[in-house]
Amino acid sequence: MPSTMKAMRVHELGGAFQLEEVPVPSPGPNDALVKLKATGVGLTPVLMRRTPGLIDKFPRIMGHEIAAEVVEIGSEVENVALGDLVTCHFYLVCHSCNFCRSGRETLCTEFKGYVGLVLDGGFAEYASIPALNLCKIPEGVSPVDACVAADGICTPYHNCTAEAQIKPGDVVAIIGAGGGVAIHAVQMAQICGGQVIGVDISSQKLETVSELGAFATIDASNTNPGEEIMALTGGRGVDAYIDYVASKETLEAGVACLGRGGKLVIVGSRPPAAFGGISPKFTVDPQKLLSFAQEIHGSRYCSMIELRRSLDLVQMGKIKPIVTQTFRLEETEKAFELIRDNKITGRGAVLFD
Repeated sequence: MPSTMKAMRVHELGGAFQLEEVPVPSPGPNDALVKLKATGVGLTPVLMRRTPGLIDKFPRIMGHEIAAEVVEIGSEVENVALGDLVTCHFYLVCHSCNFCRSGRETLCTEFKGYVGLVLDGGFAEYASIPALNLCKIPEGVSPVDACVAADGICTPYHNCTAEAQIKPGDVVAIIGAGGGVAIHAVQMAQICGGQVIGVDISSQKLETVSELGAFATIDASNTNPGEEIMALTGGRGVDAYIDYVASKETLEAGVACLGRGGKLVIVGSRPPAAFGGISPKFTVDPQKLLSFAQEIHGSRYCSMIELRRSLDLVQMGKIKPIVTQTFRLEETEKAFELIRDNKITGRGAVLFD
């Protein structure tokens, strides 16, 4: 085992990554040391790097969508063994409160923060991770596919099954459909039996969305998506509107085109502090919500069992991880810039081997 490793560390809020040589971490009794194979790059860490209060101290190694090999385990670890290939649950939770015990870990009452923000993550050659956060990768699933499943696929699994509760024949609008999470929601909604309308502002991304089976796409850069959705559905509206952008404009469009009994699912987050103080707050008509029995859901990440089932879907070939660009570790900052500028369709990934 080497004593030092290469890592990309951020030294201040919103600061750029710096490639540095740092000590390989030592796992505690309940931790596992893992050697990275791949780490996903999506919008979540790009936003979190700029949002005050999420990174607890600097310098910090970010990166939560990992695929790695277990190379050392602490004395109390029983759920993983040396040589296991694993990915990682993003949230640091207590595993014992009522929410954790009932499979709703994202509502943990003793929530400690996020992997890659309050403990060092996967933009490094090695990472020490709490073993209970690790999930074994099924045989035949590649590291790059597994790292995407750790957020980009398990999140829409939860969005589509637990929150939107999509049924065969439902019409589902996916907002920001070409993004790293939403592009997998396009597939997940169809697995559930939904008919997808993909909405984005990139014609290139919408081409990919169409190739993945969406029956219609809407370019929101030159049209009103709410009006287009109502036209496509003959005025009925959609059964589910899953918003991965969650701006005031997209949310109000969702309220406007939601059908009877429809569900508006809010997934994306644009913290005002990271976006020049622009607030995503939106208004609703409670009388319409009541009369049409509509629902608004806030959807956070996934449970551990949903992460495992997402990996199973990848193994079975039911869902295809979409990674259109890969990077070396020292190119992590470039990957962040491309994500920030909306220039990557689907996910990016840092590869180590």
